[in-house]
Amino acid sequence: MTAMGLGPLAAEPAEWMHDAALLAVTHHLQASRTRPPEDLDPRSAWPDRAGEWQELVRRAAELPVDASGWTTVAALAAERFPDAAAAFSILADNPALHLPTPGVFARIAMAGLGLGYDEALAAALLAAGAEDGLELVPPAAASLPASQWGIRLSAEGRGRCFGRALRARGDFFAATHTAVMLRPARVAARILAAEGVVWVRSSSRRMARQLASDIASLGAGRGYELIELRGGEPVPLPDPHAPLLAVDLFALDAPPRIPPVIADGAGLLLLAPDRFDAGHIQAVDAPALDAVENRAVWDAAGIAPAIADALAPRFQLTLSELQGARREAELMANLAQDGDQLLTPPDRAAMAAAIRAAGARRMGPSVSNVRTSVTLSDLVAGDEIMTQLRDAVSWRESQSRVWNVMGLPRDAGEANGLTLLFSGPPGGGKTFAARCLANALGLNLYRTDLSQLVSKYIGETEKNLSRIFDEAEAGHGILFFDEADAVFGKRSDVKDAHDRYANIEVGFLLQRLENFGGVTILATNLRANLDPAFTRRMQFIIDFPMPQQAEREELWRRNLPLPDWREDDLDLSMLAERFRFAGGNIRNAAVAATHLAAAEGAPLGQRHLARAILRELEKSGLPRGAEDLGPLAQWLTEAR
Repeated sequence: MTAMGLGPLAAEPAEWMHDAALLAVTHHLQASRTRPPEDLDPRSAWPDRAGEWQELVRRAAELPVDASGWTTVAALAAERFPDAAAAFSILADNPALHLPTPGVFARIAMAGLGLGYDEALAAALLAAGAEDGLELVPPAAASLPASQWGIRLSAEGRGRCFGRALRARGDFFAATHTAVMLRPARVAARILAAEGVVWVRSSSRRMARQLASDIASLGAGRGYELIELRGGEPVPLPDPHAPLLAVDLFALDAPPRIPPVIADGAGLLLLAPDRFDAGHIQAVDAPALDAVENRAVWDAAGIAPAIADALAPRFQLTLSELQGARREAELMANLAQDGDQLLTPPDRAAMAAAIRAAGARRMGPSVSNVRTSVTLSDLVAGDEIMTQLRDAVSWRESQSRVWNVMGLPRDAGEANGLTLLFSGPPGGGKTFAARCLANALGLNLYRTDLSQLVSKYIGETEKNLSRIFDEAEAGHGILFFDEADAVFGKRSDVKDAHDRYANIEVGFLLQRLENFGGVTILATNLRANLDPAFTRRMQFIIDFPMPQQAEREELWRRNLPLPDWREDDLDLSMLAERFRFAGGNIRNAAVAATHLAAAEGAPLGQRHLARAILRELEKSGLPRGAEDLGPLAQWLTEAR
């Protein structure tokens, strides 16, 4: 019985390894108590206890398992028996690793299997590196030699040893449409027919899946099975009698081991990020949809031409995304009707709302959808700011005409996205302006959560950012990076590995912004901290200064409660002149004062504003003496 032959019949060998591990750890602990650590030979097999191993030697001789197979048995014993896993940890002197190591296996093999240490060590190292069912796991101290790494059953190995299916079934997707990416789909179909496998390469998971659907639409099965591969899982082999199999590799950090032989008549699509090397497998690229392909998606989804004409330039969706949004829009439209009325298809507004709602759900936990109803007319800002914001709206609304009708030449790799930089002091209106702009464009506003995006692990930040850029490429929302200098900061001289990888992150963002076809807003209080290379990639740079007196008075007026809930003696001109607050501070003070008034059941008056403004001055670190409060000081004195 070799490693490949181990299956449900491995129970008896696993029990042998369990007993051997417990006996080994008993001898190890006894030796540790009687001899100093420097006298313990890690290559020995407890020769003074050889008599206690005789029964295990006899049992092993009756089991047809070779040295490679015993390595798999050791990994299986760690899965089946918690006390064996604990014993392996003690023998390896590593409390964080509850797995057999090649070194530990070699000692047990010397004592119980009659193998030499070097022979057993080599067998374990080679088996863990070559067997499909095993993998070497580096412990926390990654600088340790491989002889001290853990040996673990892979997902395929667990399936074999426990007699289960080697892979779970994926989801089946029908593909009866006319191919959208027709040219690359035909190329991939020819490769698939000749070789049985094709590598679908893309910077976007969405586009890779769209091409997979197009390839399937050209085949006889008119559909495909999709499996998302996770770390440690083997690439499943396709069934020649089953539909085309598409395996999504985008969740992996590195390309997996690809099966060398594909069964005749089967088809395997490997959907991979373009950072992976396809090796010997022929690859086909899945680029972003151009204008013609994007419109073809809407036609394939059966959307009315009038709605497609209006929305296709605005949203760049895959076919599955659009079909899901159409079903949601139809459901909501029909639920809103009376039961006796004829069912009608959703209109343009309902389709747009469904696309935005579905897109927000797909964005994941690293962003929050900021709901907004404010418009540009609600923004209190100078003429220059308002002009630039209106120009930004016009820019986005006219982009399809500029690039697809007027024939403006493109630079290689250039996207038609829109990027804005909002800079200014805290509370100056940057976030409010972003909400207004999102409403004007009819898009969601996605505020990025930097705690979810930025990771201390190398490469994770780029992966997190890539996911949200990829999804937002569909055009259903604006990516809003508040405190953008945290991730878009200046590159520095490389003094250590941290600097090197920080610079790599900034370089990735520069490249991703340039290739992003959606709308991005970067907001910062410290514009000087941004890398200068970002400014070249901005279509609009808008500075939000502290509001002037007239603007402050208007902000007070707009943020106070209705006139019926204000006392007549409120002097908004005095408030605007004396307190040089930003818009955010004015909003905070107005809300706090209104709560004080509501608690009394009275209209808002000077006494409420005095207390609220004092608190805001304290938070902002501004002078708050009697002379600074002016006429409001008397109300504080009376309150005391």
